[in-house]
Amino acid sequence: MKISARNQIPGTVKAIKKGPVSTEVIISIAGGNEMVSSITTHSAEKMNLAEGSKVYAIVKASEVIIGTD
Repeated sequence: MKISARNQIPGTVKAIKKGPVSTEVIISIAGGNEMVSSITTHSAEKMNLAEGSKVYAIVKASEVIIGTD
């Protein structure tokens, strides 16, 4: 698989919370951190995602907003 997004973060699926339409996927990444993604349940099933699956969190954003108190 080749994609144009530069932010490709390898990780392991820690947990999956399936819903009727969307599924929350929690990914363990380097440094003991986690990323969470909400994808369609159809996509999660099509990719055969399961706890322990090796995946990439691919981040493609046009902007990053920073805030302070």
